[in-house]
Amino acid sequence: MDVSQADPFYYHHVPKNILLILLSLVTLPFSAALVIGSLIYSRFFPESKPIPLRDASERKTILVTGVSMTKGLTIARILAQHTPHRVIGADTSAFSPGRFSSALAKFYVLTPPDGSDAEPYIDSLLHVIKSEKVDLWISCSSVVAAVEDGEVVKLAERERGKGFHAVQFRGDVVERLHEKDQFIEYIRSLELPVPESHRCTSSDEVIKILTKERQGSRKFILKPIGVDDRARANMMTLLPFDKREDTVSYVKSLQISNENAFQVQQYISGAEYCTHALVIRGRVVAFTCCPSSELLMHYEAIPPSSHLFQQMLDFTQRVAQDGGDSFSGHLSFDFLAEGEGKVSKLYPIECNPRAHTAVVLFSNTPQMASAYHSPFSPSKSADMKIVTPRSPTPSYYWLGHDLVALLILPVLDLMWGFATLNEVLNCMTDFWEHVVSWRDGTFTMQDPVPFFVLYHVYWPMRFLTSLMGGKGWSRINVSTTKVFEQ
Repeated sequence: MDVSQADPFYYHHVPKNILLILLSLVTLPFSAALVIGSLIYSRFFPESKPIPLRDASERKTILVTGVSMTKGLTIARILAQHTPHRVIGADTSAFSPGRFSSALAKFYVLTPPDGSDAEPYIDSLLHVIKSEKVDLWISCSSVVAAVEDGEVVKLAERERGKGFHAVQFRGDVVERLHEKDQFIEYIRSLELPVPESHRCTSSDEVIKILTKERQGSRKFILKPIGVDDRARANMMTLLPFDKREDTVSYVKSLQISNENAFQVQQYISGAEYCTHALVIRGRVVAFTCCPSSELLMHYEAIPPSSHLFQQMLDFTQRVAQDGGDSFSGHLSFDFLAEGEGKVSKLYPIECNPRAHTAVVLFSNTPQMASAYHSPFSPSKSADMKIVTPRSPTPSYYWLGHDLVALLILPVLDLMWGFATLNEVLNCMTDFWEHVVSWRDGTFTMQDPVPFFVLYHVYWPMRFLTSLMGGKGWSRINVSTTKVFEQ
């Protein structure tokens, strides 16, 4: 949501932060009761533990980073529940919800990455790997640490030797896949379909391309190649506008330069999808996909029998195979589908060479733990069937997000005349369906404390920091704990 002068007061910086902190306080007794009840339940009905190893020397230490995010927490829980190995966690936040998970034997706070000096972050992560004698590192990078994590792999392999394995691509691979322009060129080199795309380092370049297309019917979108929350919020603006002066004014407002390059990309009308894959030595060992959106907060798995599922899997396998034996990590793509059914044509629009929150769809799939262990057994992994979410696969939502987005805000919008009664009723129906039929991405009966910390420690601290620092935000992603700056 972008705040303008026309928006009601509760969308503005100070009121929305205060109201969200108050919401956390009001709902605290309910959350506390839920957590206490869950802890009592888990005491009397504990999860079955994995069978201990006969030889204690075979017990591995597995490090999962990024446990503030649902994806990191989910992976740690899967491993703790279905493996006899020791699972530890690390994150840049001392208030990380994952820190309080029963899945972790130990937790470390990492130095936050800094674009101007990544060395402290790299050193802190290497210290954990070295001091804990980590055998397997599963990286759940944030977008700001993806390249740095790629550098850590090489240094850790040199430090720990052949006994060390990592689910993390190296720095050059991360850069090639993460940078939007390099990714498109790489996919084109594999002779796979891509939308028309142009890297631009000035407003004049963009205007020239859009003016050239002015006579045609095609539309384009402008995407920042780097991390730019403000520009990303308007990424789906269709260009060119009807009036050339409006196009010029909009493009120049983005301050495009060599240091702030943008990509002009052909707009493709169609449904958007995202994927999550675990790739080990150039082979896809786990895969899922689901419908997507610009801010994805609801996850519903596409069944493996679907033609779209197979298309996206084939694409992912082609990229993985091209990477070769040294290609190991999490691989996620965003696609647009032109057409429907078996005649649909997929266009990759972005790649995230890191774990995707869609991994939550594997929460009830024990085989996922074996997939993560495959680096230890190359011969077994070669014959392993690709792991997909166990059927039937629950759909996932985040209670805190839906409570605000589908209940509180629609009611407030109705009171201030910004929504109709029918719109509010539709939102309430969706909210009720999610609460009754779906599963929360953070909460589990066996490990409820991270849920409490997320909504009553982590986010209130972030909102308080935003208030005190005067730093505005337009949106937040509850699952990844990302704040989109305004």
